[in-house]
Amino acid sequence: MEEIYFSFDNIKALGWIGVAVAFVAAAWLLIFYRRRVSLVARNAIGCQKDSEKTMPVDFPAVSVLVYSNGNMDGLAGLLEHIASQDYPGKMEVVVVNDGTSGDMADIVTRFGLRHPETDVYYTHVPDGARNLSRKKLCLSLAVKAARHDYVVITSSDCVPASDRWLSLMMRPLTEGKDVVLGFANINGLKGVMDRYDEVATATTWLTSALKNRPYRGCGFNIAYRKQLFFDVKGFARTLTLHYGDDDLFINQITNRTNTAVVLHPDALVTAHFDRPSAVFRELRLRHCFTGRMIKGGGGARWFFRISNIAMWVWIAATATGLVMTLPNALPGCFLVALVPALWIPLVIAWRRTGAALGVKLGATLLPFVMLFRWVRTCIWGIWSGLPSRKNHTWRN
Repeated sequence: MEEIYFSFDNIKALGWIGVAVAFVAAAWLLIFYRRRVSLVARNAIGCQKDSEKTMPVDFPAVSVLVYSNGNMDGLAGLLEHIASQDYPGKMEVVVVNDGTSGDMADIVTRFGLRHPETDVYYTHVPDGARNLSRKKLCLSLAVKAARHDYVVITSSDCVPASDRWLSLMMRPLTEGKDVVLGFANINGLKGVMDRYDEVATATTWLTSALKNRPYRGCGFNIAYRKQLFFDVKGFARTLTLHYGDDDLFINQITNRTNTAVVLHPDALVTAHFDRPSAVFRELRLRHCFTGRMIKGGGGARWFFRISNIAMWVWIAATATGLVMTLPNALPGCFLVALVPALWIPLVIAWRRTGAALGVKLGATLLPFVMLFRWVRTCIWGIWSGLPSRKNHTWRN
């Protein structure tokens, strides 16, 4: 066995190439990738600083549209949260239920009696409606029923983070924007990969919107000028699809100048489900399917794909450099020193981004899920397009 030594001499060309490629890949990840990931946390901090400034005096009248799919307890709680909002403008609530339920109507009626100062309306989609997207029909009914020029959309499964949620979501609309993208995290996700996937998916479209290239939103927390809905004829372009209300539709009404992102902690929404992992998986499969039809946003998605490739290139180059430079230990020491220098900042960046979105990411397994998320993404991409999936309204 050759004796280990430290020197710049006697290093094979392939060893130098491995060291150089590892350094370039690490530089890409630390300079460009980490900065892109951190953009969400920086925006959240910026939103908090902006909220400390004087709020606008004149807030427009707003219609809060609540989509409900039978969650009676959730609807009752959400209505109370809406009633407690510190919103200086006029407000009405439009509840649209996916199905006919006297109990849901009773909840809305009792809420109206307890809070006569809040205008609240109820409508529903009959159980017999078939061969159409029921959620799109619900939202269409709600938008048409709204009396005010601006709408904020959420779900009966959601709980706003504070009584400032509505005013924070509406503030950009008072400053000339037409669309406001918020975020809703799913409470109770236990899987490490699920939590990271939730944050990574959101980071992709949120950072694209923050760079003035919006292409989708979160259907549990979004606001826009109602006229935009009628300008694109609602969901007319996607009538044959069950999904697309929060990505294909938002892709139609947003542009580089009319959209704002609000990530203030008080403007976040948390969605509660009995089976959070199953719901998260279904939502991801839906977005995997409709994501193929989105125009724009490719830059953000390709950026993160290239960055994931850079991680694997770094691993391959590091292994090559270590093997091909032995018994000279000097290059190996440099490559080993790159490990904490690379992964610690990346883990910190993702944890801060997760915290900004209300999702806790454990540090221990983060490098692993960063490396292998693409495997599940590929599987879900294939799964989402299988004939067995009911993606189209004519397949019931």
